[in-house]
Amino acid sequence: MPETIQPAALAIIVVFTVASTVFVALRVGIRAHTNQFKTDDLLCLVAWILSTANGGVLYRYVQVSYIGYHVWDIPKASVDETVYEFKLSMAQQLLYNPILCLVKASLILFLLRLNSQYKLTRYSLKGLFVFNLGHMVATFFGALTQCLPIHMYWDRFKTDRVVDGQVMYSCFNAEAFSMSTASIAILTDILILIFPIVMVWPLRMNRRKKIAVAGVLSLGWSVVIIGIIRLKYFYDFFHVSAADPSYSVSVTVSTIEINVAIIASCGPAMNAIVNRFAPRFFGSRGSPPPTTSFAHDVPPEDYDLPSRTPRKFYVPSITSSRNTSRPYRAREDDGEGLDSIVDNDSLGSKRADIIRAMIDTDKGGRGLYVR
Repeated sequence: MPETIQPAALAIIVVFTVASTVFVALRVGIRAHTNQFKTDDLLCLVAWILSTANGGVLYRYVQVSYIGYHVWDIPKASVDETVYEFKLSMAQQLLYNPILCLVKASLILFLLRLNSQYKLTRYSLKGLFVFNLGHMVATFFGALTQCLPIHMYWDRFKTDRVVDGQVMYSCFNAEAFSMSTASIAILTDILILIFPIVMVWPLRMNRRKKIAVAGVLSLGWSVVIIGIIRLKYFYDFFHVSAADPSYSVSVTVSTIEINVAIIASCGPAMNAIVNRFAPRFFGSRGSPPPTTSFAHDVPPEDYDLPSRTPRKFYVPSITSSRNTSRPYRAREDDGEGLDSIVDNDSLGSKRADIIRAMIDTDKGGRGLYVR
Protein backbone atom coordinates (compact mmCIF):
# COMPACT_ATOMS: atom_id res chain seq x y z
CA MET A 1 0.00 0.00 0.00
CA PRO A 2 1.47 3.42 -0.98
CA GLU A 3 2.70 5.64 1.82
CA THR A 4 0.61 8.79 2.16
CA ILE A 5 0.03 11.79 4.40
CA GLN A 6 -3.13 12.82 2.58
CA PRO A 7 -5.36 12.09 5.63
CA ALA A 8 -3.34 14.67 7.57
CA ALA A 9 -3.95 17.28 4.87
CA LEU A 10 -7.68 16.54 4.83
CA ALA A 11 -7.81 16.67 8.64
CA ILE A 12 -6.16 20.11 8.66
CA ILE A 13 -8.82 21.43 6.28
CA VAL A 14 -11.67 20.03 8.39
CA VAL A 15 -10.28 21.07 11.79
CA PHE A 16 -9.61 24.70 10.87
CA THR A 17 -12.94 25.05 9.06
CA VAL A 18 -14.80 23.68 12.08
CA ALA A 19 -12.83 25.96 14.43
CA SER A 20 -13.73 29.09 12.48
CA THR A 21 -17.35 27.90 12.35
CA VAL A 22 -17.50 27.71 16.14
CA PHE A 23 -16.09 31.22 16.59
CA VAL A 24 -18.36 32.76 13.97
CA ALA A 25 -21.38 31.02 15.50
CA LEU A 26 -20.48 32.46 18.91
CA ARG A 27 -19.95 35.92 17.45
CA VAL A 28 -23.22 35.94 15.52
CA GLY A 29 -25.09 34.44 18.47
CA ILE A 30 -23.82 37.09 20.89
CA ARG A 31 -24.54 39.94 18.49
CA ALA A 32 -28.03 38.65 17.68
CA HIS A 33 -28.83 38.02 21.35
CA THR A 34 -27.95 41.60 22.24
CA ASN A 35 -29.35 43.22 19.07
CA GLN A 36 -25.87 44.49 18.15
CA PHE A 37 -25.42 42.76 14.78
CA LYS A 38 -23.56 45.30 12.63
CA THR A 39 -22.02 45.54 9.18
CA ASP A 40 -18.65 44.24 10.37
CA ASP A 41 -20.38 41.12 11.72
CA LEU A 42 -22.15 40.64 8.38
CA LEU A 43 -18.86 40.86 6.48
CA CYS A 44 -17.31 38.28 8.80
CA LEU A 45 -20.30 35.99 8.25
CA VAL A 46 -19.98 36.30 4.46
CA ALA A 47 -16.24 35.60 4.73
CA TRP A 48 -17.00 32.45 6.72
CA ILE A 49 -19.51 31.25 4.09
CA LEU A 50 -16.90 31.69 1.36
CA SER A 51 -14.28 30.05 3.57
CA THR A 52 -16.48 27.00 4.06
CA ALA A 53 -16.93 26.77 0.30
CA ASN A 54 -13.18 27.14 -0.13
CA GLY A 55 -12.63 24.31 2.35
CA GLY A 56 -14.90 22.03 0.32
CA VAL A 57 -13.10 22.92 -2.92
CA LEU A 58 -9.66 22.38 -1.39
CA TYR A 59 -10.74 19.09 0.17
CA ARG A 60 -11.72 17.78 -3.25
CA TYR A 61 -8.59 19.25 -4.87
CA VAL A 62 -6.35 17.39 -2.41
CA GLN A 63 -8.10 14.15 -3.31
CA VAL A 64 -8.03 14.44 -7.11
CA SER A 65 -4.46 15.81 -7.17
CA TYR A 66 -3.12 13.02 -4.94
CA ILE A 67 -1.68 15.55 -2.50
CA GLY A 68 0.21 13.68 0.22
CA TYR A 69 1.36 10.85 -2.02
CA HIS A 70 4.88 10.27 -3.28
CA VAL A 71 5.19 11.41 -6.87
CA TRP A 72 6.15 7.92 -8.03
CA ASP A 73 2.95 6.48 -6.52
CA ILE A 74 0.64 8.85 -8.39
CA PRO A 75 -1.06 7.33 -11.45
CA LYS A 76 -0.94 9.29 -14.70
CA ALA A 77 -3.95 11.58 -14.92
CA SER A 78 -6.24 11.60 -17.93
CA VAL A 79 -6.94 14.84 -19.79
CA ASP A 80 -10.40 15.08 -18.23
CA GLU A 81 -8.96 14.58 -14.73
CA THR A 82 -6.39 17.33 -15.34
CA VAL A 83 -9.10 19.68 -16.62
CA TYR A 84 -11.18 19.00 -13.49
CA GLU A 85 -8.16 19.58 -11.26
CA PHE A 86 -7.50 22.98 -12.80
CA LYS A 87 -11.16 23.97 -12.52
CA LEU A 88 -10.88 23.32 -8.78
CA SER A 89 -7.65 25.34 -8.71
CA MET A 90 -9.39 28.28 -10.39
CA ALA A 91 -12.29 28.12 -7.92
CA GLN A 92 -9.90 28.16 -4.98
CA GLN A 93 -8.01 31.17 -6.37
CA LEU A 94 -11.25 33.11 -6.89
CA LEU A 95 -12.36 32.43 -3.30
CA TYR A 96 -9.10 32.98 -1.41
CA ASN A 97 -8.47 36.74 -1.72
CA PRO A 98 -12.10 37.89 -1.27
CA ILE A 99 -12.23 35.97 2.03
CA LEU A 100 -9.16 37.69 3.46
CA CYS A 101 -10.24 41.10 2.16
CA LEU A 102 -13.71 40.74 3.68
CA VAL A 103 -12.17 39.84 7.04
CA LYS A 104 -9.90 42.89 6.82
CA ALA A 105 -12.86 45.09 5.88
CA SER A 106 -14.71 43.77 8.93
CA LEU A 107 -11.78 44.69 11.20
CA ILE A 108 -11.42 48.14 9.65
CA LEU A 109 -15.14 48.89 10.16
CA PHE A 110 -14.86 47.78 13.78
CA LEU A 111 -11.87 50.07 14.35
CA LEU A 112 -13.75 52.95 12.71
CA ARG A 113 -16.62 52.38 15.14
CA LEU A 114 -14.21 53.04 17.99
CA ASN A 115 -14.28 56.72 16.93
CA SER A 116 -10.66 57.60 17.53
CA GLN A 117 -10.13 61.24 18.56
CA TYR A 118 -7.35 61.54 15.99
CA LYS A 119 -8.52 62.56 12.51
CA LEU A 120 -5.39 61.14 10.91
CA THR A 121 -6.24 57.70 12.31
CA ARG A 122 -9.80 57.83 10.99
CA TYR A 123 -8.77 59.06 7.55
CA SER A 124 -6.01 56.45 7.37
CA LEU A 125 -8.47 53.68 8.21
CA LYS A 126 -10.89 54.89 5.54
CA GLY A 127 -8.08 55.05 3.00
CA LEU A 128 -6.98 51.54 3.93
CA PHE A 129 -10.57 50.34 3.57
CA VAL A 130 -10.74 51.69 0.01
CA PHE A 131 -7.32 50.22 -0.84
CA ASN A 132 -8.34 46.83 0.56
CA LEU A 133 -11.54 46.90 -1.49
CA GLY A 134 -9.58 47.78 -4.62
CA HIS A 135 -7.10 44.97 -3.93
CA MET A 136 -9.96 42.48 -3.58
CA VAL A 137 -11.58 43.47 -6.88
CA ALA A 138 -8.29 43.66 -8.79
CA THR A 139 -7.04 40.31 -7.50
CA PHE A 140 -10.35 38.58 -8.20
CA PHE A 141 -10.47 39.69 -11.83
CA GLY A 142 -6.73 39.14 -12.19
CA ALA A 143 -7.12 35.51 -11.14
CA LEU A 144 -10.20 35.12 -13.34
CA THR A 145 -8.51 36.47 -16.47
CA GLN A 146 -5.02 35.01 -16.01
CA CYS A 147 -5.72 33.13 -19.24
CA LEU A 148 -7.76 34.55 -22.11
CA PRO A 149 -10.17 33.20 -23.11
CA ILE A 150 -10.91 32.38 -19.47
CA HIS A 151 -11.81 28.72 -20.07
CA MET A 152 -8.38 28.09 -21.54
CA TYR A 153 -6.97 28.08 -18.01
CA TRP A 154 -8.26 24.49 -17.81
CA ASP A 155 -9.16 23.67 -21.40
CA ARG A 156 -5.61 24.22 -22.65
CA PHE A 157 -4.89 20.66 -21.58
CA LYS A 158 -7.60 19.48 -23.95
CA THR A 159 -6.65 21.51 -27.01
CA ASP A 160 -4.32 24.37 -27.89
CA ARG A 161 -6.51 25.64 -30.73
CA VAL A 162 -3.67 26.31 -33.10
CA VAL A 163 -4.50 28.17 -36.31
CA ASP A 164 -1.73 28.84 -38.85
CA GLY A 165 0.86 28.01 -36.23
CA GLN A 166 -0.43 30.62 -33.73
CA VAL A 167 -1.74 29.64 -30.30
CA MET A 168 -5.19 31.22 -29.84
CA TYR A 169 -4.93 31.91 -26.11
CA SER A 170 -2.52 33.63 -23.75
CA CYS A 171 -1.73 33.46 -20.03
CA PHE A 172 0.20 36.03 -18.03
CA ASN A 173 3.11 35.36 -15.68
CA ALA A 174 1.65 33.36 -12.79
CA GLU A 175 4.73 33.84 -10.61
CA ALA A 176 4.65 37.64 -10.76
CA PHE A 177 0.91 37.68 -10.05
CA SER A 178 1.07 35.26 -7.13
CA MET A 179 4.09 36.84 -5.46
CA SER A 180 2.81 40.42 -5.83
CA THR A 181 -0.73 39.75 -4.58
CA ALA A 182 0.57 37.71 -1.62
CA SER A 183 3.02 40.49 -0.69
CA ILE A 184 0.29 43.17 -0.86
CA ALA A 185 -1.96 41.00 1.33
CA ILE A 186 0.77 40.74 3.98
CA LEU A 187 1.37 44.50 3.83
CA THR A 188 -2.31 45.31 4.40
CA ASP A 189 -2.40 42.79 7.26
CA ILE A 190 0.48 44.59 8.98
CA LEU A 191 -1.04 48.05 8.44
CA ILE A 192 -4.38 47.00 9.90
CA LEU A 193 -2.73 45.42 12.94
CA ILE A 194 -0.67 48.52 13.71
CA PHE A 195 -3.78 50.66 14.23
CA PRO A 196 -5.00 48.97 17.45
CA ILE A 197 -1.65 49.60 19.11
CA VAL A 198 -1.68 53.25 18.02
CA MET A 199 -5.27 53.71 19.21
CA VAL A 200 -4.93 51.93 22.56
CA TRP A 201 -1.54 53.10 23.82
CA PRO A 202 -2.50 56.74 24.61
CA LEU A 203 -5.45 55.61 26.78
CA ARG A 204 -5.43 56.21 30.51
CA MET A 205 -5.16 52.63 31.73
CA ASN A 206 -2.39 50.56 33.23
CA ARG A 207 0.16 48.81 31.06
CA ARG A 208 -1.29 45.34 31.65
CA LYS A 209 -4.68 46.40 30.34
CA LYS A 210 -3.13 48.15 27.37
CA ILE A 211 -1.23 45.01 26.42
CA ALA A 212 -4.33 42.85 26.89
CA VAL A 213 -6.60 45.10 24.81
CA ALA A 214 -4.01 45.66 22.08
CA GLY A 215 -3.40 41.92 22.04
CA VAL A 216 -7.07 41.10 21.52
CA LEU A 217 -7.33 43.65 18.73
CA SER A 218 -4.09 42.40 17.18
CA LEU A 219 -4.66 38.65 17.18
CA GLY A 220 -4.16 38.81 13.43
CA TRP A 221 -0.37 38.85 13.80
CA SER A 222 -0.59 35.07 13.54
CA VAL A 223 -2.18 35.60 10.12
CA VAL A 224 0.82 37.70 9.08
CA ILE A 225 3.18 34.88 10.05
CA ILE A 226 1.13 32.33 8.12
CA GLY A 227 1.01 34.68 5.12
CA ILE A 228 4.80 34.94 5.12
CA ILE A 229 5.06 31.14 5.23
CA ARG A 230 2.64 30.96 2.29
CA LEU A 231 4.77 33.46 0.37
CA LYS A 232 7.82 31.27 0.99
CA TYR A 233 5.95 28.26 -0.38
CA PHE A 234 5.12 30.27 -3.50
CA TYR A 235 8.77 31.13 -3.99
CA ASP A 236 9.83 27.52 -3.56
CA PHE A 237 7.16 26.36 -6.00
CA PHE A 238 8.47 28.62 -8.76
CA HIS A 239 12.20 28.44 -8.01
CA VAL A 240 13.00 25.22 -6.16
CA SER A 241 12.74 21.88 -7.94
CA ALA A 242 11.60 19.42 -5.29
CA ALA A 243 12.19 15.74 -5.94
CA ASP A 244 8.86 14.80 -4.34
CA PRO A 245 6.62 17.92 -4.42
CA SER A 246 3.30 16.15 -3.88
CA TYR A 247 4.38 14.51 -0.59
CA SER A 248 3.52 17.59 1.47
CA VAL A 249 0.63 19.32 3.20
CA SER A 250 1.79 22.82 2.23
CA VAL A 251 -1.26 23.23 0.00
CA THR A 252 -3.35 23.57 3.17
CA VAL A 253 -1.56 26.73 4.33
CA SER A 254 -4.12 28.88 2.50
CA THR A 255 -7.09 27.41 4.33
CA ILE A 256 -5.18 27.69 7.63
CA GLU A 257 -4.56 31.38 6.92
CA ILE A 258 -8.13 32.34 6.06
CA ASN A 259 -9.67 30.42 8.96
CA VAL A 260 -7.19 31.82 11.48
CA ALA A 261 -7.99 35.29 10.10
CA ILE A 262 -11.70 34.71 10.69
CA ILE A 263 -11.04 33.43 14.22
CA ALA A 264 -8.82 36.43 14.99
CA SER A 265 -11.48 38.85 13.74
CA CYS A 266 -13.93 37.34 16.25
CA GLY A 267 -11.64 38.15 19.18
CA PRO A 268 -13.19 41.51 20.19
CA ALA A 269 -16.70 40.03 20.05
CA MET A 270 -15.70 37.32 22.51
CA ASN A 271 -15.45 39.94 25.27
CA ALA A 272 -18.93 39.08 26.51
CA ILE A 273 -17.95 35.46 27.09
CA VAL A 274 -14.63 36.46 28.69
CA ASN A 275 -16.38 38.85 31.08
CA ARG A 276 -18.94 36.16 31.88
CA PHE A 277 -16.47 33.42 32.82
CA ALA A 278 -13.23 35.35 33.52
CA PRO A 279 -14.25 38.86 34.60
CA ARG A 280 -10.79 39.75 35.93
CA PHE A 281 -9.01 39.07 32.65
CA PHE A 282 -9.43 42.68 31.49
CA GLY A 283 -10.74 44.23 34.67
CA SER A 284 -9.23 44.70 38.07
CA ARG A 285 -9.92 43.42 41.54
CA GLY A 286 -12.55 46.06 41.84
CA SER A 287 -14.49 44.87 38.80
CA PRO A 288 -18.06 43.81 39.48
CA PRO A 289 -18.94 40.12 39.35
CA PRO A 290 -20.37 38.76 36.13
CA THR A 291 -24.10 38.57 35.59
CA THR A 292 -26.11 35.98 33.77
CA SER A 293 -26.62 38.26 30.78
CA PHE A 294 -24.29 39.27 28.00
CA ALA A 295 -26.16 42.51 27.40
CA HIS A 296 -24.07 44.59 29.82
CA ASP A 297 -20.92 43.71 27.90
CA VAL A 298 -22.13 45.06 24.59
CA PRO A 299 -21.37 48.66 23.71
CA PRO A 300 -23.52 51.14 21.86
CA GLU A 301 -23.37 51.40 18.09
CA ASP A 302 -20.36 53.71 18.15
CA TYR A 303 -17.60 53.86 20.73
CA ASP A 304 -15.72 57.06 21.48
CA LEU A 305 -12.10 56.46 22.33
CA PRO A 306 -11.03 58.75 25.15
CA SER A 307 -8.52 61.46 24.41
CA ARG A 308 -5.48 62.30 26.49
CA THR A 309 -7.20 65.32 28.03
CA PRO A 310 -9.79 64.50 30.70
CA ARG A 311 -13.04 66.42 30.93
CA LYS A 312 -13.85 68.93 33.62
CA PHE A 313 -16.80 67.75 35.64
CA TYR A 314 -18.72 69.12 38.59
CA VAL A 315 -19.17 67.18 41.81
CA PRO A 316 -22.17 68.56 43.71
CA SER A 317 -21.94 69.44 47.37
CA ILE A 318 -22.98 66.82 49.89
CA THR A 319 -25.14 69.49 51.54
CA SER A 320 -27.05 70.20 48.35
CA SER A 321 -30.71 69.25 48.40
CA ARG A 322 -30.60 68.15 44.77
CA ASN A 323 -29.17 64.96 43.38
CA THR A 324 -28.36 63.61 46.85
CA SER A 325 -29.88 60.26 45.98
CA ARG A 326 -27.99 60.01 42.71
CA PRO A 327 -24.74 58.06 42.97
CA TYR A 328 -21.55 59.81 41.96
CA ARG A 329 -19.69 58.43 39.03
CA ALA A 330 -16.23 59.58 38.10
CA ARG A 331 -15.65 59.70 34.39
CA GLU A 332 -12.26 60.48 33.01
CA ASP A 333 -13.00 61.06 29.36
CA ASP A 334 -15.53 61.82 26.67
CA GLY A 335 -16.61 58.26 26.11
CA GLU A 336 -16.19 54.59 26.80
CA GLY A 337 -14.74 53.54 23.49
CA LEU A 338 -13.34 50.23 24.61
CA ASP A 339 -16.43 48.93 26.40
CA SER A 340 -16.58 46.23 23.75
CA ILE A 341 -13.09 45.05 24.65
CA VAL A 342 -12.33 45.92 28.24
CA ASP A 343 -14.30 46.41 31.45
CA ASN A 344 -13.87 50.09 32.22
CA ASP A 345 -15.75 50.13 35.53
CA SER A 346 -12.48 50.29 37.44
CA LEU A 347 -10.67 52.83 35.26
CA GLY A 348 -11.67 55.73 37.46
CA SER A 349 -11.96 53.93 40.78
CA LYS A 350 -8.89 55.52 42.36
CA ARG A 351 -9.92 58.93 41.07
CA ALA A 352 -13.40 58.46 42.52
CA ASP A 353 -11.89 57.63 45.93
CA ILE A 354 -9.92 60.89 45.83
CA ILE A 355 -13.05 62.85 44.91
CA ARG A 356 -15.03 61.33 47.78
CA ALA A 357 -12.22 62.19 50.17
CA MET A 358 -12.25 65.79 48.92
CA ILE A 359 -16.02 65.97 49.40
CA ASP A 360 -15.71 64.68 52.97
CA THR A 361 -13.22 67.41 53.79
CA ASP A 362 -15.22 70.19 52.14
CA LYS A 363 -16.13 72.08 55.32
CA GLY A 364 -17.84 74.89 53.54
CA GLY A 365 -20.35 72.72 51.79
CA ARG A 366 -19.35 74.09 48.40
CA GLY A 367 -19.19 72.07 45.21
CA LEU A 368 -15.77 71.09 43.95
CA TYR A 369 -14.49 71.57 40.43
CA VAL A 370 -12.06 68.82 39.65
CA ARG A 371 -9.62 68.67 36.78
